[in-house]
Amino acid sequence: MAASITLRNIIKKYGDKAALNNVTIGVEKGHIHAVIGTTGSGKSTLLRVIATLSAPTLGSGYINGLNLGARQNQIRHQIGYMSQNSRFEEALTLMENLTLHGRLHGIIQADLLNRITGFVTRFDVAKSLHSFPSEVSYGTRRKVEFIRAVLHNPTILLLDEPTASLDQNCKDLVETFLREQKTRFTTVIISSNVDQVEYLADRISILDDGQIVAEGTLKELKENDRDNRVLDINLSETHEKDINLLDASSGIVSYRMKGKHYEIITEPDVAPESITALFADRVVQANPRLPALADIFKRMISGGGIHE
Repeated sequence: MAASITLRNIIKKYGDKAALNNVTIGVEKGHIHAVIGTTGSGKSTLLRVIATLSAPTLGSGYINGLNLGARQNQIRHQIGYMSQNSRFEEALTLMENLTLHGRLHGIIQADLLNRITGFVTRFDVAKSLHSFPSEVSYGTRRKVEFIRAVLHNPTILLLDEPTASLDQNCKDLVETFLREQKTRFTTVIISSNVDQVEYLADRISILDDGQIVAEGTLKELKENDRDNRVLDINLSETHEKDINLLDASSGIVSYRMKGKHYEIITEPDVAPESITALFADRVVQANPRLPALADIFKRMISGGGIHE
């Protein structure tokens, strides 16, 4: 299938700093492509380049066959863009903001009202439509901004942390819509929510210091990650000395503890039995498994974890 989004060897510099360094990426039509990385890794810059809001210093790109550098106005009409920070015309009500957006995209009045009615009902913001942005909750602002991004039926959907800091109900509304309507859009989503990425994404790019250090489906990333070994251990009881035991043991990369469950990431040559032996007869169950996306991410990047 042909790619709707193609970037080749993109470099974006701010002074001497390269926010993007030789980035090449392709996103197929109707797919959801997630980009994850630490703060300052270049995620938002990448999204702004695709949206034609930031011109690359070097490199080339095509959006639905249109040259990124030469056909910016045509490209923008095909894009729905949701930035990380909510941005509205604060002097207009939410309804007026949506109406203005629709008119700028040439939607006729009757069709526009029908679209707005359908979306605000689905996302449960109808009661807030005649309020000003400053008068409503953060969650309502984000839901309305998402509605605005999809209101004009774009072919390309660019979402920068669309559900960050939202309650679970709001997240569910957005995720369900994206899953149900996936084939309508070619979507690039930046998300620090690993569960969300695993649930939604067809392909995943890990961005570190302006470079893509890994890319593939979730299955491909797991199968290609040969340097991580994960051991899930359930204990009958925990001891205060467990932390000291883990910290003092060679071959342990990192670990997480939740109640009586320990998730331990080891170097590849460490035998599971050498880890379970630390807890003697307290081990109820021990299961080695493929690494999760968060485990892969920690190993691939230099900063140590996903951040918004």
